Amino acid sequence: MRHMVFPRVIATDLDGTLLGSGGLVSARNRQALAAAADAGVRVVVSTARPPRETWHISSQFTSAAVLCGNGALAHLPDEEPLVRALSPETAGTVVEKLRGALPDLGFGVETGTGFFHEPGYLLEPWAHRDWVSGVLDSAEELLERTSPIAKLLVRSGGTPVHLLHEAAVETVGSLVEVTYSGGHGLLELSASGVNKGTTLALVCERWGVAAEEVAAFGDMPNDLAALSWAGMGYAMADGHPDLLDPALGLGVAPASTEDGVARVVERLLAGR
Repeated sequence: MRHMVFPRVIATDLDGTLLGSGGLVSARNRQALAAAADAGVRVVVSTARPPRETWHISSQFTSAAVLCGNGALAHLPDEEPLVRALSPETAGTVVEKLRGALPDLGFGVETGTGFFHEPGYLLEPWAHRDWVSGVLDSAEELLERTSPIAKLLVRSGGTPVHLLHEAAVETVGSLVEVTYSGGHGLLELSASGVNKGTTLALVCERWGVAAEEVAAFGDMPNDLAALSWAGMGYAMADGHPDLLDPALGLGVAPASTEDGVARVVERLLAGR
C-alpha cells in the first residue's frame, strides 16, 4: 500500500465488506461513514449489485456516488447516469465462443433496471424468482431484446467458479472484463476495460481527486481493480484469499462481521 494520506474519497463495496451479518449496515459502520462525510470526504458505494438492490443501502448515509454493476453504471447526484455497457455484437461473439469452450452454460443479462435470462440459466441458490424481469427463449433473443447490457452473466451448474473464470479469461478475456463476486459457478462479464477500478478513477477524475487520495475497501476478486488503483486499498480479513496475498501490497481491514470498514475509517479520521 502506498504512503497513507488523509483520504478525500472513501469507496466501499457492500456485500462481505460494509454489510455484516444479515446483510445490514451496522450502526458503527454507518456512523463512521457519516463522520467521514462530515469531515469533507466523498463516500462512494461500489458494488456488483444493480441500482434497484443498492438504493436502500446507499441512502442510509451520504453517498457522493453510487457505482453499480461492477462499474458499468455510475450515479452521481444531479448528473445523468454514466452507462458503460457491453455491445450486443460483442456479447454475441462472447456467447458463441464460451459455448464452444465450456459445457452446460446459461446466460443472463442485467440492464440496471431488470434482470433477464434464457431457460438454460439456473438461478443462483440465493436468488428470488421475483428478481427476474423475464425469461427469453434463447441467448440470441436475450441479447437482441435487452438493453443496455450492463453485465452479461454466465452460469454453470457444475464447474467451480475459479475454474470457470480461468477458462473464460483464456477464451474471451481479450473481448470483455471477466470477474466474479461470489461462488455457485457465476461469472460477471462487462465491456472491455470496465471494472470497479476504472469507473472509480473516472469519477475521481471529475472531482480532481488523485488515486493517492482514495481509500477503497473490498473482499472479492471483482474488487481488486479498485483496491489496486486506490492509494489505500484494504482487503477484508474475511475476504477472498487471493486478495490477502502479501505480494499485492494491500492493507488488511478487520472482518466485515467486526465492522472492519468503520475501524479503519475511524483510524484515518483520528490521524488527521
